[in-house]
This record gives sequence, structure tokens and C-alpha cells, in this order.
Amino acid sequence: MVEAPSSEFRSPVEEPLDSAPHGATSVRLPFVLILIAVTMFIPEEASFFFGERRMTVVRLLFLLIAPALPFRFIQLLIQGKYRFIWSDALVPLTGLWMLIAPSVIDGFDHSVVSSGVAALEFCVPYLAARLFLSERGQAVALVRILCIAIATVGILGILDTVSRRAFLKETIGKITGYVGIAEGDDYDNMRGFLFRALSTLEHPILLGTACFYGLLMATTMRGMTRLYAIGGSALGMVLAASSAPILGASIGFGVVIYEKITRNVPFRWTAATIAALIALTLIVTIPSDPMGFLIGHLTFDAQTGWYRLLQWDCAGALVKASPIFGIGDSDEWAATCGLAKTIDSVWLRTSMLYGIPGSVLIFLCYVGASSVPVGIEDTDLNLTRQERRLSFTLSVLLGVAIFIGFTVFYWGTVYVLTMFLAGIRAHLGALAAEPRDPWIEDDE
Repeated sequence: MVEAPSSEFRSPVEEPLDSAPHGATSVRLPFVLILIAVTMFIPEEASFFFGERRMTVVRLLFLLIAPALPFRFIQLLIQGKYRFIWSDALVPLTGLWMLIAPSVIDGFDHSVVSSGVAALEFCVPYLAARLFLSERGQAVALVRILCIAIATVGILGILDTVSRRAFLKETIGKITGYVGIAEGDDYDNMRGFLFRALSTLEHPILLGTACFYGLLMATTMRGMTRLYAIGGSALGMVLAASSAPILGASIGFGVVIYEKITRNVPFRWTAATIAALIALTLIVTIPSDPMGFLIGHLTFDAQTGWYRLLQWDCAGALVKASPIFGIGDSDEWAATCGLAKTIDSVWLRTSMLYGIPGSVLIFLCYVGASSVPVGIEDTDLNLTRQERRLSFTLSVLLGVAIFIGFTVFYWGTVYVLTMFLAGIRAHLGALAAEPRDPWIEDDE
């Protein structure tokens, strides 16, 4: 059977993750997961080409990993270590639909080439995290690496802001000969006097989103890792100057604070759900244009908000005309609508590419990864307290990602990162559903 090589990983600035059985004090983290956590942040300018097809480092890694995933799944089944989570079925199904829907519109050959990459980057990071994580403590160790990587990327954004150009990406592009983003590309790189940083990512919005993820996850860390991750991620969000990630961080921290201050209040989540539904009802019923109200109030620049609304009006009408399979990945819609070729919404763009069923499947994958509820104070679960807090935080993160996806489109690094985190959350849910290990001692 195939098993990923492991690396003995222990943070030099923190205590052991928990009291492991038989005196073990460190966590063996599969090396392949460390590679994914690091290579996803390598700039696309470091790509190389196979013929006419561009290959990023992390895509090549996914191609190498993919054949091992079925063997790892069989291995877990034989060993009796696999526990089903709904997203385990939804993610491969979604990947398959990502190939089927475009093939109906654009033909099978075109679909395999264009949508095959999207399916690869959607399925493999989730399945790798889901199948190669198997023990308590591994998820915390992996998220610690991600927090450090994200904070470092955020700090490197200073180079962009000071030089007033995409410093790292352009520098690497000059070495490799490939430039993913160049001066004059269609993104608004200024917010007043501030040049919006990209660091190693594909767009300022994506840098801000990744740093929002890192900032929220950093609250579950300890010691110097926590301080470094919070500082670097917060700096990256500021330098990216994007409204959606800042809104996402505000909502995420609001939920975390609400959980903390209402910990002893009965029916607190029922009350929060009712309040959210009431607010949503008011937004839908009172303004004459609910979507315009939301978009106009969720962006720094009202002009960009109204432009997003035009995208929904025009591209949304095209999706309504072909709701099952979408309209394919042709750019002809842009000329029809008189708009740029980019779409600023996960849910609108995925509906265009894969039809409404594809968009719904992606939504269900995010939700399904959190289908096993994990309460921070639920000491009956087979998780340490830090793992329970991480599970809760990842559930909040995925929920907020769904929400801000109405005004942001994830691709590249954030597209991969979101599914990687979904796989980690699904692993924690599966671990929590197992009988409680008598060796567990709460680590706080």
C-alpha cells in the first residue's frame, strides 16, 4: 500500500500539542502535506510549461499525489481508520461535474484541458488533507505551518507597497520569463495613496483573503506562532486594502467573540440564527434593490460595488438561459455585456462555468466538510481543546468564505487553500466522531 512519507515536526517555540499515549511528545506530519502548505504560496511566475500548458509547482505536486489517493483510501478502509464525512462524496462528485458540464458546452477535449486543472486543484488538496491526516495533533501542526506561511506572505507585501509595483512577482517573472500580472492589467492597484500589495499571490483581493484566513486561524495557535501569525496576517490585510476580506475578518471575529461571551447561554446559536434570518429578511424586503444594497455596502468603492451588480444582471441572465450546464469558459459573454472578462463572485462565476448544479455542489462541499458539529466545550469528543477550537474556527472560516464569495472570486492560491482547509476540517470531524481516546488530556 502507498503511504505518504512523514516528517517529525515539532514547533521550536511551543509546548507539545497534547499528552500523547506512551509518552510521545511530537507529531508525525506527512511530508506531502507540508509540501502542499508551502508550495501553494509559490508565485505563479515560477511556473514552467509542458508544450503550451502552464504548470505551477503546486499543480505538478497534485499530479504526482493524485494516483496515491485511491491507494491511501483503501489502506484506511482495510485498517478500519476511515470514517465517512459527507464532503468525502461531494468533492469527487463536484470534480466530475466540473468535467461534464463544460464538455456539453465546449466539447470534451476542451473540457479536459481547461476544466481538468480546476477539478485537480479542487479535489486533490481536500483529499490529500482528508486522507493523509489520521492522528490527533496533526491538524494543529499543519495549520501552524499554514499560519506561518500566510503571515510571511503578508509581511512580504511591504515590498510591493514600498516599491509601488508587484515587486516579488515581477522579479521572479524576469528570471523565468513568465509574467502573470503586468503593469496595466485590469485590477485597481491603488486605494488613495496606498499601492495594494499582491506579495506572492495573484491579486490583492486574494492576498487579503488568504490573510483573513490566517488571522482567524492564528487565534487557535499559541506562543510566538500566534503573535507572528496575527501580526503578519493583519499587515497583509491592510496592505491588500480589499473590503471583502476585512468584512470577512470582522464577521469571523464577531462569531468567535459571540461564542466566547455566550458560552453559558442556552440556545445561543438558535438565537443567533433567528437574528441573522430577521436581518436577512429586512434586507430582502425593505430596500427596493436588495442585491444592490448588499453590494453597495460591502465594498470600499461604491463604483466597484455597482459594477459587480452589473455583472450579476448581465451574466446572471445568461446563466438563467442555460441553468444546468452554464455557458462554458468562452469570453464571448463579456463582449455581449460590454464588461471586462473577469467576474467578481464565486457563485456567479461557477454557475457560468458549471451551471447552477455545479455552484450548488461547491457550496455543499464547504458545508459538508463541517457536517460533524464540534463544540469547544464538548469534552466528550475525541479531540483536545485546541483541536476543538480549531474545528470551530475552520467552520466559521468556511461559512464566511461562502458569504464573501458573493463579491469575491477565488482562484489560484486561495482556491487551493480553501479546499485544503475544508479537508482539515473534515478530518477533525471524522476524528471527533470516533470513541474518545482515554489518553486525551485537555491541553489548556
